[in-house]
Amino acid sequence: MATAEFTASPELLDLPATKAAAQIALAYLDEATAAALRLADRSDEEALHDFRVAIRRLRVTLRAYPAVQDTLSRKQRRRLRKLARYTNPARNAEVQVAWFRDRKTRFTQEQRTELDRVRTRLRARRRRELTGAQRKLQRWFAKLERKLRRRLEAVQHVPANREAPFRTALAATVARQAGELNASLRAVRPGAPAADVHATRIAAKRLRYLLEPVAVGVAGGADAIERLKGLQGMLGALTDGHELKIALEEESRHGDAVTAALKVLQAEQAEVFTKLGQDWSQAGPKLQQQVRTITQQLRPSAKTPPSMRQPTRRRREATV
Repeated sequence: MATAEFTASPELLDLPATKAAAQIALAYLDEATAAALRLADRSDEEALHDFRVAIRRLRVTLRAYPAVQDTLSRKQRRRLRKLARYTNPARNAEVQVAWFRDRKTRFTQEQRTELDRVRTRLRARRRRELTGAQRKLQRWFAKLERKLRRRLEAVQHVPANREAPFRTALAATVARQAGELNASLRAVRPGAPAADVHATRIAAKRLRYLLEPVAVGVAGGADAIERLKGLQGMLGALTDGHELKIALEEESRHGDAVTAALKVLQAEQAEVFTKLGQDWSQAGPKLQQQVRTITQQLRPSAKTPPSMRQPTRRRREATV
């Protein structure tokens, strides 16, 4: 049971920016609440993933629209960030267990025997992290959710004061995030620091999450989302590979088997870098063009009421 992507209605785009962004944040808060209720069910293997995604979408929305984020206290924002990060160890262990399972045929019988011991420890770590995370996440989120909901719902009753429509704020935010992603991608090369690769992955996620609510209603939106998912997948493989390398190096006592696993991992990472360079030499410019097309579609139309439009430069100067 995966979380559904929130889709903004056409009417939402013409609401004042702060109210519309708060509505989107509330939709993601609802998704996180539904996923949190499923965390207690150990047979639900998607609950933690769905909770993580909903929290990330919520945080990206809040970060993108400061007028909404500023309605939350610093303490609440820190706790939301803590919720997101607390799930990382369980997720990393899960990915690493799957890596060994999917590559068993790459190793000799003797190496598999040694690596099975490594995988057993990783599975135990995953169970331990997951059990602790499920209990604490539900408790922490239950307290935070009520406070966040009150703050976000209160935004709906604040006077707009001739605020620009959401479509204007969204277009500017998407363009800015696309620029950040494009700049960050230039740093992703073989040998690049893991922090740079991770930052680029985060930039891709942010752009994707900003576009998702409107992707269905704009030309090129769905295709842009798919391109970003593909980019996330490649960058995720590089980031996960870095974490796995650390885990393998901690198992150095299993000499030959770990050395063989590290060689397989190194070859895979090189392939991902090669594919990233080849794919994005073409897909990168196409995505940039798609983003430009999307932002043009989002800009206020002639039908937008004058009171909802951003003031022109001449009008702004006249009011100074």
